[in-house]
Amino acid sequence: MPEVDKNLIHAQVAGLLEQVGEPQVFDAGLHGLLRSLGSEEQAAGAARFIPGMGESYGVPLPALRIIAAELAKWGGRRLPQGFALVERLWRNGSRDERVIAAKMLERLGKREWAKTLELAASFVGDIRNWEECDQLACFGLRYVVQRHPEAVLPRCQAWVQDEDKWTRRFGVAVLTSLPKHKGYQPSEREFAVLDAVMADEAREVQDAVAWALREIGKRHPAPVAEYLRRHARSADRPTRRIVKQAMKVLPDEEQEAIGALLEG
Repeated sequence: MPEVDKNLIHAQVAGLLEQVGEPQVFDAGLHGLLRSLGSEEQAAGAARFIPGMGESYGVPLPALRIIAAELAKWGGRRLPQGFALVERLWRNGSRDERVIAAKMLERLGKREWAKTLELAASFVGDIRNWEECDQLACFGLRYVVQRHPEAVLPRCQAWVQDEDKWTRRFGVAVLTSLPKHKGYQPSEREFAVLDAVMADEAREVQDAVAWALREIGKRHPAPVAEYLRRHARSADRPTRRIVKQAMKVLPDEEQEAIGALLEG
């Protein structure tokens, strides 16, 4: 993969922003930039790991992050226009634009958390694959869930009960950002969200549940160990799979005790 030329991308995005008042012209320019940075080979490689990826210009993630940072910097100074651009990028629908939109929301969420939450929530039903889900959940809502969990967790409770597996995964993946806040302490609210999907049949959801539990368990092993012990006696195969994956970050003695419950 060729090295990303940050200065060149900065200059090209600055040129694009001179035309931001003309959406069709801006979008055409952005698509031209994405084509210049990507390749069909890279798009095909990503598609092997992201089923349902949809159209892609094959732009490497480091380049997408640079573009998103420049656009978010512009949008942070004019929030209504910034959020409007995020929405248009997401609706345009290419893999590259949706990654940019999610990463823009991450930065805008520091400035206007309520609008960020509303906009991200409006995208959830349109998620097509695990990457879109995780980019939007773990980056788009990163700071919102850390700073305003009281506003996000009730929505997670609703999301994890949805019929769509990507919506359920989204409701869980959002939780992975909570333990990354230095003041975080586990609460029953997160575990109540996870209770709703501990026996979920979709592997994509199971993997997200185990992931969220591992993230919490890295810093707070005791409440996670207690939670897993409670579920380890379940006869459900999905629950047992989640427990086995989640307990890997716990101390050896806890893993042995939970393992014994799984075998019992």
